[in-house]
Amino acid sequence: MRNIFRNRVVGAALIALALVAAACGSGDDAKDGPTIIVGSTNFGEQLILGDIYATVLEQNGYSVERSFNLGTREVVNPALKSGEIDMLAEYTGTLLTFEGGTSSTDSDETFSSLQDVLEPAGLSVLDYSPAQDKNGIVVTQATADARGLTKVSDLAQHNGELIFGGPPECSEREFCLIGLTDVYGLDFAEFKPLDVGGSLTVAALEGGEVDVALLFTSDGVIAAKGFVLLEDDMNLQPAENIVPVVRTEIIDAYGDGLADIINEVSAAITTAELSELNSRFGDGEDPDALALDWLQSNGFVSG
Repeated sequence: MRNIFRNRVVGAALIALALVAAACGSGDDAKDGPTIIVGSTNFGEQLILGDIYATVLEQNGYSVERSFNLGTREVVNPALKSGEIDMLAEYTGTLLTFEGGTSSTDSDETFSSLQDVLEPAGLSVLDYSPAQDKNGIVVTQATADARGLTKVSDLAQHNGELIFGGPPECSEREFCLIGLTDVYGLDFAEFKPLDVGGSLTVAALEGGEVDVALLFTSDGVIAAKGFVLLEDDMNLQPAENIVPVVRTEIIDAYGDGLADIINEVSAAITTAELSELNSRFGDGEDPDALALDWLQSNGFVSG
């Protein structure tokens, strides 16, 4: 998701400054139509997904620009609706909730509701991917063993004892601290605002500054560090399938061919592969190189 928490306040002016022109289609393969501005929010997975979609479009002759690392959904969502960007990899449940809808744990139901909400805004929701990136509540293996933790509801046995760390916005989000309190009845000794599922959160959990933390389920660091992802046994988190959202006028300009290409790519992205790509990004690999490697490995572009 990635998710509504992956937010950092960035001025809307960054949209204009962040545009990076990419190679356009040329020769007989070049498509006749407007340049497609692919956007992203401000974390590694978004950069990778943005590059996956941008690169496959370029390789198929579409004129593409990249407008990455724009910051919050509060900035990027209006930019998509206004035409400052044309395409964005989103997360079904979080986007539906952001738009005022009601998400569920059912992927098809959440997707259908999202289509209904976005169509009047001139946005087309293409096929969702099997890959999901949800909020995940994690602890270290040592904490899980010492406290007998396997699922989120187990934390209620230790109300008032544990320190929870997460994104600064967590205290205001229904899928974070509000939901943990209202749905699970959790009462933490303290909430520590950290970063958005990043290195600060990982370091705080590893170092014992927090006992419980919010990371993201596709984050490769969970397996790499041996953290325990607690089961969301009361289904707080909605379906969070990766889904491309594209301005309808772009789809209309190019016809079904553009949607077909994007849908084929989305169908091939799995949560496990996304986790691996995120892990490699954390090890210092560039998102554009990761995107190209994935596309080549899956036969979407030539080596």
